[in-house]
Amino acid sequence: MSARHEVGVVSGESKLRHAVAFSSGIRAIRNIGRFLDVDSVISPFGARKKRRQLSCVVVWGRKQNAKRALHYAESQGLKVRYIEDGWIRTSSRDAHSRCCYSLLVDDTGVYYDSENPSDIENYLNLPDVEFATVCDEGDLEYARKNRERMVQHCITKYNFCPKPEDAILISDGKPLVLVIDQTKDDASVRFGGMQGGDFPAMLDRAIAENPGARVVVRTHPDVVAGRREGYLGEYAKQLGIEVSATGDNPMYWLKKAQRVYVGTSQLGFEALMCGCQVSVAGLPFYAGWGLTDDHLTLARRVRTRTLDQIFHASHVYLARYRDPVSGVQWRLHECIDHVQVQLEAFERNAHSFACIGITPWKRGIIAQYLRSPDGNIRFSKASELRLDEKAVYWSYSDSKSVADCPNTNEISRIEDGFIRSRGLGSNFVLPASLVVDHGGLYFDPASDSDLEVMLNTFDCTNEHIERSVRLRQSLLETRLTKYNVESRAVTMSGSEVKTHEDKERGSLQVLVVGQVEDDQSIMRGCVGVASNGALCKAVRSARPDAYIVYKPHPDVESGNRKGAVAPHILNECVNRVEHQRNFLNCLEECDELHTMTSLSGFEALLRGKAVHTYGMPFYAGWGLTQDNVKFQKRNRCRTLEELIYLCLVAYPRYLDIVSGEFITVEQLISSLADVVSNSESGDSSSMSLWKKLGNIHKAVNYKPI
Repeated sequence: MSARHEVGVVSGESKLRHAVAFSSGIRAIRNIGRFLDVDSVISPFGARKKRRQLSCVVVWGRKQNAKRALHYAESQGLKVRYIEDGWIRTSSRDAHSRCCYSLLVDDTGVYYDSENPSDIENYLNLPDVEFATVCDEGDLEYARKNRERMVQHCITKYNFCPKPEDAILISDGKPLVLVIDQTKDDASVRFGGMQGGDFPAMLDRAIAENPGARVVVRTHPDVVAGRREGYLGEYAKQLGIEVSATGDNPMYWLKKAQRVYVGTSQLGFEALMCGCQVSVAGLPFYAGWGLTDDHLTLARRVRTRTLDQIFHASHVYLARYRDPVSGVQWRLHECIDHVQVQLEAFERNAHSFACIGITPWKRGIIAQYLRSPDGNIRFSKASELRLDEKAVYWSYSDSKSVADCPNTNEISRIEDGFIRSRGLGSNFVLPASLVVDHGGLYFDPASDSDLEVMLNTFDCTNEHIERSVRLRQSLLETRLTKYNVESRAVTMSGSEVKTHEDKERGSLQVLVVGQVEDDQSIMRGCVGVASNGALCKAVRSARPDAYIVYKPHPDVESGNRKGAVAPHILNECVNRVEHQRNFLNCLEECDELHTMTSLSGFEALLRGKAVHTYGMPFYAGWGLTQDNVKFQKRNRCRTLEELIYLCLVAYPRYLDIVSGEFITVEQLISSLADVVSNSESGDSSSMSLWKKLGNIHKAVNYKPI
């Protein structure tokens, strides 16, 4: 690939060492060292100890406070690297979050500085023959596909922005002309050949050149947020010109516009991406190459370039991308993939949520899961619920308050996902996966849960099936479960707690999984067999000659929850009660797993085991299990791959706790596998009071970086 940063330096003498940044803001950027391919970015004070290991000085664009850093670089004989926000910066509510997706790294100058050369300008100025060697047809096809994806999905610089209402975009047959305002004294204005008075003149020109058009001034997001001032707000009002100051997604406007007037704004290039005619008053990086109607000229720019050539130069050659979760290097399409995950989550959350009865330690994380620029979240009492709000409860904790809701049809319920975390919720470990169900919950067969509806109606594609195959393989290789608190090492001894003489080891091996008997999945999902003792009796009756191992639930073993089985029932029905070996080891040795409603049945299906159910768990009734209860509403047979996709991909939501980013199930598996493999082995389901209090403190004060 021709891009400078397609292959990162990972080790060895060729790796750059330490970069110096005078700005604490630069040093605080997450993954800044990886963006720059250095070991670390340090202050000038720290640099005194590492003089022989310094590779460069990093400055932010043309900021006025960079003079000290530039003098330092000159005195030390170090090169200067200029960085700026990337074209796809963030999906965070905080537009200036230190967690960013991309940075522009320039060894020559700054892309918006028309007074001096820059890497992107030099790249675009290459002779055509040489340019074709560094940006070939494959590169241009890659650029085109990603440019079209960005336009299709309305991906822009700051992606936590609401969609404009459809009615706002209707111009009653008039052509839409946008005039893009910018913030006063912005460096891109000062170094882009513009002065403050040029903006009113640009608006005058737009009005004069487009008689009969709908002219709209687009306000900068920082002006909308009250952080900065713009140039055109008051002047537009004096002229009676419409001002769009809602902070909504500009791509929706650009896709409707016929013509766009800009000074030096990035929106001018996004307008080109959307197929608009673009009139430019200043000298931004995309002007002077034959694509724009330019008010000024720049003699240094001597080539004619296509849109995809400039897009490749800006978004592939100049920009660097990093996964905010893992820090690994991305290519552009991977960054777009990640933003799509955020946008899809925002779409699911486009409601006004009133979270009722949520305990304080869960509020911060739930707010992160439910966030959307097109929605609202507040924590309230049922009696204060507004008619336009959707009530949100944790599980079925609403038995008393639901009657107080003015609109009980608009109720959503939240529960832990099927791959939750490294640690138990009862230990106040924050969940990396939740389900938000608008019809009920997956463990309540009486409800029309979103999962059951999907299993009854959703048609999986070949792509979904292929993804499920890979996902299943990852789960088997990593040995991950819901809480991941047990040792992953296979232990072959120390578990022979017998109730009577073992039967022949060659007989059928059956694993019976105990549950907490007052758990909602038992109370709502069981008919007839509804206790661990009854389950043991039913299994022995069904398998009189089998070697039966009973695995109690850890919360029951500790005495914290209901579900202990009477000793005489254990003596009569099971061959061994397993107290020490972990669940996965037991599962791998068995031929069949028998359960009421436990998630262990789903994990057994993943591992190719025969599963017998005595209640109505979410994975039963689809033709994959031997069921002792009839399912009236489950009317479709599913393959294991379809079940995996709908239960682990389509239904839950996944979140990286540290960054607050929505992630895929594959990303969660990767990060959990790293955490578990680097943790001490052994059962961490028990936790000291002080650690629990520490977890509560973290949860109550939760805020992503």
